[in-house]
Amino acid sequence: MAIKAELVFIPMPRMGHFLSMVQVAKFLVDLNPHLSITFLVLKLIPDAKLDAYLHSLTSTATTGIKFIDLPQPETDKHLTPADHIRVLVQKHGPLVKEAVTTSIVQYSGSVPDSPRLAGFVLDMFLTPFIDLGNEFGVPSYVFYTSGAAFLGFQFYTLALHDEQNVNIVRELRKANDVSHCFAQI
Repeated sequence: MAIKAELVFIPMPRMGHFLSMVQVAKFLVDLNPHLSITFLVLKLIPDAKLDAYLHSLTSTATTGIKFIDLPQPETDKHLTPADHIRVLVQKHGPLVKEAVTTSIVQYSGSVPDSPRLAGFVLDMFLTPFIDLGNEFGVPSYVFYTSGAAFLGFQFYTLALHDEQNVNIVRELRKANDVSHCFAQI
């Protein structure tokens, strides 16, 4: 008998990130019947489109995929976008750990033939949650929502900075002076 495995997906609570992770989860579950996936739904800013999409997913049951809504913690309403992500991770960290412990780890230990925690799949903005994977002794994988070309561009700019000591910001400012000529074509 094959061992059942459970992955925990933690998407950024924005429609584009959430939608693409759900599509990958559906593909994985269809590919492997011994795999189940739990989504931990973080709350940050109310999003009617995301809530409607989540409601449509939960009303049409997909075998092997479940969703756990985490409560929205109290946050300052006047945060910068970068601070929103930092606060999201800080405030949701204990909630994520508790949800994984109670819904997956304890459950799999007490119910025979239930799936075992196999890893975390994290949105590219939620990499601080990699520490949770380390705590549970399972691997963490980063899900990159952009295309391969943009990922390649990011690796290229990183290599320019690290290997050739190129200041990317300064070079882009120089390039901006030239790019205006294309507006006249």
